[in-house]
Amino acid sequence: MSSTDHEEARRLAYERRARLAAPVFLPAMWRVLDLRRKDDDGDLDADDLDLEHIEVTSLDGTRLHMTACGEGDSSLFFVHGWTCNESIYRFQQRHFADGYRVYTLELRGHGASAIPESLDYHPERLAEDLEAAIRHVDPESFVIGGHSMGGFTAFKWFERFGSEARGRLKGLAIIDSTGTDLSEGMVMGSTVKRLYPFPIGNLLKEIGRRSRISDMVREAIKETSAAYGMVRWGAFGSKPKGEQVEHVRAMVLGTHMTTLALAAKACLDFHYDYYLPQVDVPVILLVGDRDKLTNREANERTAALLPNARLKVFEGAGHCSLLERRGEFNAELEAFLDEVFD
Repeated sequence: MSSTDHEEARRLAYERRARLAAPVFLPAMWRVLDLRRKDDDGDLDADDLDLEHIEVTSLDGTRLHMTACGEGDSSLFFVHGWTCNESIYRFQQRHFADGYRVYTLELRGHGASAIPESLDYHPERLAEDLEAAIRHVDPESFVIGGHSMGGFTAFKWFERFGSEARGRLKGLAIIDSTGTDLSEGMVMGSTVKRLYPFPIGNLLKEIGRRSRISDMVREAIKETSAAYGMVRWGAFGSKPKGEQVEHVRAMVLGTHMTTLALAAKACLDFHYDYYLPQVDVPVILLVGDRDKLTNREANERTAALLPNARLKVFEGAGHCSLLERRGEFNAELEAFLDEVFD
């Protein structure tokens, strides 16, 4: 074998080793670089917030946890997304507490809320969780903000209970979410659509019902750079702040596999485009242009079906625009609230 052949063989061997090592070393490199991007004004702790912790019972008896802060005659109800909890809204709690009473509901199985005995996470049940929270407070005027799965919950709540709140509900803020089928706005959505409900739906149900082994796997990987890389890729856009990715990683990988699997199925079961033309309150759609789960095109289709909607796209943001672009995000939402509460 000539020296040229030896060089080519070594080059190919090096490339093979690099490809094998990339899934291990690339997330670790991302993690190190991201954590160097400090966000001095972006504290996700709640130490400066006087949070009130409220226990609510859903319509099927499931115990729910909700926090409240701020003062104001009008109320905001924020609902988190899949595998998240109330702390995803930390920047919004801090920003809006001066003018509004801010409630952040944790849906069944998320955060400090209980896993339902029925293991029922259908969008109808999530809407009932939100209705229980609203009934508990009985606000005079309010807006609902829903991130990701929380957006699905807000839309489904409007279909089920919106007529009862007519005049009091002033609008909906749909955050990195969609009113169309989830598979129409996600990466590899066409493949997911072909494989749902069988076999993906069956697999998610089995994981949800028999989660002991999968929970052990989750515990084993939750602190790893691989878990960090997975969350960074799926939930964030370009050059995210490491603290934000770590915060979301801790929420996602801290969620019981029963909830993780069955709530994922609930998202895939969500169908709402048939009802969008009947949503007769103002709606603001807020989405990152690098969102891999509910992309810009899905939001444009949603906006086109709504009677009174506006769409704001945040450049460079992924599925967590409320964190990644919090300054722009809060300004857009504040302008919307000023209009609908006027």
